[in-house]
Amino acid sequence: MENNYQLSRIHNYIHGLMSKEDMHALEREALDDPFLQDAIDGYRLQNGVDAKSLSLLQQRLERRLQANAQRKNSYFFGWQRLAIGLVAAVMFITVCTLVLMRYLPKRGANTVTEVELMDDKLHSTVVVRPLSGADAVPNGGWEAFSEFVADNHNVDSKEKRVAVFFKVDAAGKAYDIRPQVSDAAMQENVVDLLRRGPEWKGKEGYIEIVFSD
Repeated sequence: MENNYQLSRIHNYIHGLMSKEDMHALEREALDDPFLQDAIDGYRLQNGVDAKSLSLLQQRLERRLQANAQRKNSYFFGWQRLAIGLVAAVMFITVCTLVLMRYLPKRGANTVTEVELMDDKLHSTVVVRPLSGADAVPNGGWEAFSEFVADNHNVDSKEKRVAVFFKVDAAGKAYDIRPQVSDAAMQENVVDLLRRGPEWKGKEGYIEIVFSD
């Protein structure tokens, strides 16, 4: 039906039976379709078109239209597949990037923290022991108090041995703390450790804190 319509348009165009707008439209189509232009030229050269010639022309026009449709479909599906593949590749890369951004920094931070903690423990050995002349004993024992000092002291001093006098109040807390050390920062640190540390049994304390690397 469409081919008959095309042939009818060619016939009307050759014999001047079309409006100027329709003629211009057909001419623009002929510029994009060389076979349509050939059909118009061939039709114009003939004095008359018999049924046989019309049938052959119609068949050629139909074959040409089918070939053009197949080429358009192949181009369309080819570009469509390419576009889908590109979109899928971009989505895959985006998802991988988000996963890496989410998990890798956390794993790196955890690793650094673990190394720092291990390093602190390896280089913070502390021993606290009683000296003669006092009766104070830490609740939990000397080993537990040594671990508390190792975990909480924060001063790196050249003086590795610190003798400390202190008294114990009724609640078991240390007071009147007197570290025997010249390093002011170490003095403040030792006083803070005894104030925050465990309770004591006894009335007076005289201890030695030994820091070793």
